[in-house]
Order: sequence, then C-alpha cells, then structure tokens
Amino acid sequence: GTVHALMGENGAGKSTLMKCLFGIYKMDEGEVYIDGVKTEIANPDDALHKGLAMVHQELQPIPERSIAENMYLGRYPMKNYGPVKVVDHATMNKEAEKWLRDVKMDFDPKAKLGTLSIGQMQSVEIAKAVSQSANLVILDEPTSSLTDNEVEALFRIIRDLKSRGVSMIYISHKMAEIRQISDDITIMRDGTYVGTWAIEDISDEEIVKQMVGRELTNVYPDKDNEIGDVVLEVKDLCSIHEKSFQHVSF
Repeated sequence: GTVHALMGENGAGKSTLMKCLFGIYKMDEGEVYIDGVKTEIANPDDALHKGLAMVHQELQPIPERSIAENMYLGRYPMKNYGPVKVVDHATMNKEAEKWLRDVKMDFDPKAKLGTLSIGQMQSVEIAKAVSQSANLVILDEPTSSLTDNEVEALFRIIRDLKSRGVSMIYISHKMAEIRQISDDITIMRDGTYVGTWAIEDISDEEIVKQMVGRELTNVYPDKDNEIGDVVLEVKDLCSIHEKSFQHVSF
C-alpha cells in the first residue's frame, strides 16, 4: 500500500532492474523476494501470475484492435462454440468495461485503441494492470507523454490503488511528481544502489547530489555565450503519432 520511487539519471539502470524483476531480462546474479519469500520469475507471464504488473514507458499498443482486446491480449476469455473454442467477446467487453470504470476511465471497450490519445492509452495500460489483480505495479516513467490533466487522473488512480493495499514502484526523474506521490525513494547511479530514504527525510538538493554523485553548484549558469553559426537546424519535424507534436522547426 505504498509508492516507492526509483530515481536515477538516464542510464542508471532503473528500467533494466525492473525488467529483471518482471522476468523480461534474465538476471546474472541476485535474488528476488516477494513478501519475504525468495521467488524465481521465469518470464512476464509468470510475473503476472505472481501478482506483478508493469506499465512500460514504451507503450506497445495494437491500434487497430479494440480497447478490450488490447487489455486481454494473451489471456482472452474463451467459450465453446460446438467442438471448437472461440474468444468470448461479450465476457471480455463486460470485464474490460468494469476495469475501465474502476480506474474512472469512461471508454467504450469496443472502441479501437487507435482512436485514443497517448495519455488515454497509458490509462488503458493501468486498467490492464489493475484487471490482472496485481499486488505490485511497476510504473516506468508513466507521465512522460501525459498532459497535466492526465497526470492528475493518473495520480488519482495511484492513490486509489494505494488505498486498496496495492504497492507501486514508480520510476521517474521528475522531482515535483516524486514529492506528490511517493512514500519512499531509492536512488541508483551507474547501475548500482546508492540508498533508500523516506521521502520527507531527503531534500531535492540531496536527491540530485545522490543521483549525479557530486554537489550541483551553478545549476543555472549565466548565459553569456555569443550566438555564432548555426550548427543544427530542424525543419518540419512530426511525431509518428498524429495527436502528438507536428511541424516543429528550430
């Protein structure tokens, strides 16, 4: 029932560590304990059965299939249709609707996932994690592509999950978020463990110092550089996602 922030610079090993925990990567050494019991996690399917769920930073949606089909990918409810088994879409849609409502997302489970914004797809991923009845949810940079309103909706879901006793590991390097949502913080640097603190026992300055391994003085140096020749120019840059940035030049 707590949120544990995992912080570190890019490349510190946060996502890699969590992928080891979730069974995506095989660990070279080390041990995993869940509720005090040493646990072997063979693969993500095994992790799900052991009550772990992970919302990845890189979403891998199937835009042409429905929201419900994306939520139940790999675990479709089946029914007998004569001598063969077929996907029970009615049950799947009903269940998906229930879980979406549970995280206060009023989407039609039969709608194509591709009609949603990136932030809404993120919400569907969280509904999926909740529908797997996970005791531990890993959130990897979940707000990296969300608007302020969507971040607020995400935090509402996180607080709701906390109140139900679900534990969360929250990977981020946004200080304000960590302050708002976390109970504890673990910092990593260069693939190693630095330390763990209760969030109220560590200042922002100390977090940054522990992340980079040195005092950060002169965070905003004077900008007295003379502007010279153009070394990089970008024209008409568009995201592959229609609803993200389009036609940016600098």
